[in-house]
Amino acid sequence: MTYTIKGKTGEWELVIGLEVHCQMISNAKLFSQSSTQFGSEPNNNVSFFDAAFPGILPVMNEKCVEQAVKTGFGLNATINKFSQFDRKNYFYADLPSGYQITQLYHPIVTDGFIDITDDQGEPKRVRVNRLHIEQDAGKSIHDRHPHKTYIDLNRAGVGLMEIVSEPDIRSPEEAGQYLRKLRAIVRFLETCDGNMDEGSMRCDANVSVRKVGEEGYRTRAEVKNVNSVRFVMQAIEIEANRQIEIYENGGTVKQETRLFDADLGETRSMRSKEFAHDYRYYPDPDLPPLVLTDEYIEKLRANLPELPDIKKKKYVEELNIPEYDASILVAEKETSKYFDEAAKGRDAKKVSNWIIGDLFALLKEEGVHISKSPITPENL
Repeated sequence: MTYTIKGKTGEWELVIGLEVHCQMISNAKLFSQSSTQFGSEPNNNVSFFDAAFPGILPVMNEKCVEQAVKTGFGLNATINKFSQFDRKNYFYADLPSGYQITQLYHPIVTDGFIDITDDQGEPKRVRVNRLHIEQDAGKSIHDRHPHKTYIDLNRAGVGLMEIVSEPDIRSPEEAGQYLRKLRAIVRFLETCDGNMDEGSMRCDANVSVRKVGEEGYRTRAEVKNVNSVRFVMQAIEIEANRQIEIYENGGTVKQETRLFDADLGETRSMRSKEFAHDYRYYPDPDLPPLVLTDEYIEKLRANLPELPDIKKKKYVEELNIPEYDASILVAEKETSKYFDEAAKGRDAKKVSNWIIGDLFALLKEEGVHISKSPITPENL
């Protein structure tokens, strides 16, 4: 049965698109040599460029280009040999320059997809519109002083991949599956660590609702910067119910950006949703277009690691692991690596059962990640 929400005037379905911001794994920021180390003292990892001193020019970090291209392969997408950087103009205290360098008109990656299963367990393809490279902003800290906001620019200028799906997702569970799959892909590729609790992977959910059978899309609201898969799923359901209640009471939904409060179980308005012309985009005059050669692209393709879907298929077809168990084994690169080593010369299905059952239970009890397991694969 398709996921729907029953309202006073009938049944409603959800239309969801996700924008996921992934910080790229790199020792330096996107356009400066400042460190990207997480947890440094506030404002320690800040260059003159990050602080927007006049006359300081950006210098492209090739490692970030490489990470974006590799992720594009993981998304089954087109790698564009020509891409261009634009300035997105807006003022905020954690963006000292007054603009963000991003890619609006010519992104580096387009037309990809991620395969999941729908709520009936059937295969479903979620299209990925684009992946573009941009700078992260700094961090505003509101809880250190009753009347002041503190600014930490350590994150300002860190390279981000913004991965934008088409509005193909129809339930909170499908959104959770998409996010978990995307996180597994970037972790296997080692292009992003996927740590949502540290803010290196963050999700904006675009949510709208419509009556079952209705054509077209209604006004969407964006729930901004949600930092866990579970919270994304909760935020979608809560926001959908809010919109249904508005429509059933004769109101209209505003196009706006909203914040999710997990403690109160609600979304609340942050600002009206801006359009592209509000940001006065134009090509960045300090950066030439990014032009990739076929040779460069093919070299990166040739060195890709085995991706989760390929490993999962191998586990199912060659090792007779049940599909659900195989999905668990490839959810994290470290788990897959542990299983591969432990299964050498042994009954793979018994090894899988032991890892998913006994080992996971022990590790959870001790609060230890599998990469730090006191029981090594060799000593199984």
